[in-house]
Amino acid sequence: MANSVAIIADSKSGKTYKKDISPESLSSLSGRKVGDEVDGVFFELPGYKLKITGGSTNDGFPMKKDLQISGKKRILRTFDTGKKAKNGYRKRVTFRGAIIGPDIAQLNLKVIQYGPTSLEESSGNKE
Repeated sequence: MANSVAIIADSKSGKTYKKDISPESLSSLSGRKVGDEVDGVFFELPGYKLKITGGSTNDGFPMKKDLQISGKKRILRTFDTGKKAKNGYRKRVTFRGAIIGPDIAQLNLKVIQYGPTSLEESSGNKE
């Protein structure tokens, strides 16, 4: 099983921080959806509240918020070629559903509520 990574965005300072997710924490997060708020204890950040904003799988497929499944699905998307062009093009693209599962490699989060320690002190590494 590959290691999972959490990318935590701090909107107050405008920086992002990278934290490794243990397999136990990832299994306890399974079943949560994009847009849910989670406690910072899962990422060794007591006192923090974080919101799940997205992620990607081990294969590199991004999570899509409005796709309410836990697997992958191919969707027909329409792309526009510009303002004055009459015809765009359609392409079938693979996305990962919004429900967290064991195949998640990266999880994107943003801080909703801050804890007693700063993110810079607790993470140690800055992205």
